[in-house]
Amino acid sequence: MGRHLGEGDVLGSKNPRIVELRRLIGRRSSRSAEVVLEGPRTVGEAIDSGIMPMTVLIPDDRADEASVVAVVDRLDAAVELLVLRGNIFDRLAPSVTPQPMLAIVARPMAEIPATLGPDDVVLVLVDVSDPGNVGTLIRVADAIAATCLVTVGGADPWGQKAVRSSTGSVMRVPTVTGVPAHDALALLRSAGARIVATDVTKGVPHDSGVFAGPVAIVLGSEAHGLSRDLDSLVDTWVNIDMPGRAESLNVAMAGTLLAFEARRTS
Repeated sequence: MGRHLGEGDVLGSKNPRIVELRRLIGRRSSRSAEVVLEGPRTVGEAIDSGIMPMTVLIPDDRADEASVVAVVDRLDAAVELLVLRGNIFDRLAPSVTPQPMLAIVARPMAEIPATLGPDDVVLVLVDVSDPGNVGTLIRVADAIAATCLVTVGGADPWGQKAVRSSTGSVMRVPTVTGVPAHDALALLRSAGARIVATDVTKGVPHDSGVFAGPVAIVLGSEAHGLSRDLDSLVDTWVNIDMPGRAESLNVAMAGTLLAFEARRTS
C-alpha cells in the first residue's frame, strides 16, 4: 500500500475520463452501485473501515495539502488516482464549497442478521426523508453500538448530507438498504427481536422497561410517522411523555432518546 503524487498529467474538462465521471456523479441515486465520498477526513475514515476507493480525484492547486497527501499515501496501488485542474474539480464536486478530495467507492452492503443476541439493538428508519436526520441517527447507532441500522425508503444513507451528518459513523455501522418495511420487520422478528415502534398518541411509556433486548426500534417519517400497514408486525407501541406544549419531537431527537433507553435496559 502507498501512493505518491508524481508529475503526471493534470486532467482538463475534455478528458474522456472526466466526462465519464461527470455523468456518473451527476446521475447517482440511492440505487447507484457507487458512492461518492468528499474530503480527506471522510475518505480516510472509509479506509480505516476497510473501504478502499476505486477512484480518487484531487485538485491540482491543493494537491500538496498535508491532509490530502496523508490519504494518498494510504491508497492501494490499484486505486485510480486522478489530478484535475482546480476549476474542473470544483464543477465536478457535489458540494458548493468543495473539500480537496473526492473518492468513488462501491456502495457498502449489509444484511439483517439471521440471529440476534440479548444485547442487540437495531434501528429501523421507515421513510425518514431528511438526510440530516438519517445521518444523525446513524451516528446514534454508532454511539450505542447498534448491531445494524435499516433504512426503508427516505433519504439515501450514503448521500452527501447524510454521510456528513453521520460524522463518519456510516463507515462503521452496518447499514441495510433495499429491503421493504414488511420484509425487514419480519426478518428482524424471525431473528429474535422485539419490534418496538413509536406513536405520539398511543402506547406505553418509553421508559417502562419495554426495550429488553434483542430489540428493533422503528421510527417513521417526519411528516406522517409510521404507516398503519405495519401494525401487525409491531409488538409494542411506545410514546414519549411530553408535559409541555410541543406535539412531538424531531425524529432524530426521539430516536436518540429511545436508542439510549434501549441500551440502558439491554
